[in-house]
Amino acid sequence: MSWSFQIKQRDRIALALAAVFLIIVLANWFVNYSMTQVSGQFRSVYEDRLVPALDISAMQERYYQNRLLVEEHLLSQDPALQKQLAQEIRANEAELDSLVLKFKHTYLTSQEQQDLQAFLQADRQFRDTQQAILARSHAGDKPAATDMYKKEGAQAFQQLLEPLHALSQLQEKVGHELYANAERQMKSLKVLSYLVIALAVILALLVGTLMQTSRKLRNVMPQKFHLN
Repeated sequence: MSWSFQIKQRDRIALALAAVFLIIVLANWFVNYSMTQVSGQFRSVYEDRLVPALDISAMQERYYQNRLLVEEHLLSQDPALQKQLAQEIRANEAELDSLVLKFKHTYLTSQEQQDLQAFLQADRQFRDTQQAILARSHAGDKPAATDMYKKEGAQAFQQLLEPLHALSQLQEKVGHELYANAERQMKSLKVLSYLVIALAVILALLVGTLMQTSRKLRNVMPQKFHLN
């Protein structure tokens, strides 16, 4: 009877041991999966939020530079200088096109896509107005060009800055959300790591108990054979 009970007890311990081992394997898989997710979120914060925020800042700087270059064009009577200023404006526009293309390839929320479309439309309007101002200034009609610069140009510039400012604010908002989510996952991983340690201790105790039970069975079985 004692021998049969010892065998059943050993089977229960072995089953518990297998269950704990399975839980540890699953917990380890979940930790690896969560670490991959957290790594992806931190990478997204850098690639899809921090870098685009810097690009938006660079874009705003180029637009302000062009605004100043146009103003300098209005004040200049030197054709050579006017040509140089127009080239600098075109160079800034080429860099802006590159920054916009780079921004389009990042992850965009639905709100960012809407703000981006509003920005692209405002950018076309601003460039058209800017070219009209430069054309009048180059033709020598400085009063008309200056008046257009102060009115239509200023309005187009303001309409351009609004969606850019909205996109810049969204980078901070979405980036903060990604960071907060990653922080929550890190806390969950910390709790899970404690659980894995506790399971490892239980696993060690079960192994010790199973070894002790096996030793008792080896001592009981020769006695049973001798009685027979």
